[in-house]
Amino acid sequence: MKKLFLGLFFGVLSVLAGCAKAEQHCEDFLAKISDKPEFVELLTCTQDNDIQGKPLIARYRVKGLDALKAERYMNQSFGLPQLQHMCCGWDSAPFFYRDKKTRVGYMLGMGSEETPIDKRDSWSEIKYFYINVSLFTEDT
Repeated sequence: MKKLFLGLFFGVLSVLAGCAKAEQHCEDFLAKISDKPEFVELLTCTQDNDIQGKPLIARYRVKGLDALKAERYMNQSFGLPQLQHMCCGWDSAPFFYRDKKTRVGYMLGMGSEETPIDKRDSWSEIKYFYINVSLFTEDT
């Protein structure tokens, strides 16, 4: 009887372990889900426990000289729409992307630092553009 109980116990444990959700952690998300170009520089990856979903947020930087290539990469790799000039800088609308291999969802965004430059062909005059990739660790 003891062997039967132990067998059932370990059987249940193995089923539960198979159903366990993999722990998410900070990493270079763009490199993980795409062929990230070298000109896209990972700055930080942190978790924001103070907002809903407790997202892991990877922050990237791109020189203004490479911003058009970065925008093209984000569009071709993830479908991110073109950046628009609004008030004080260039920005994309927040965009959701689901990785085709893992089915994990990411929130993506790209924008410039504050700038009066409102012409796309002058992007090289903007020092940096930034890309944010967020992975939510909790069901919201």
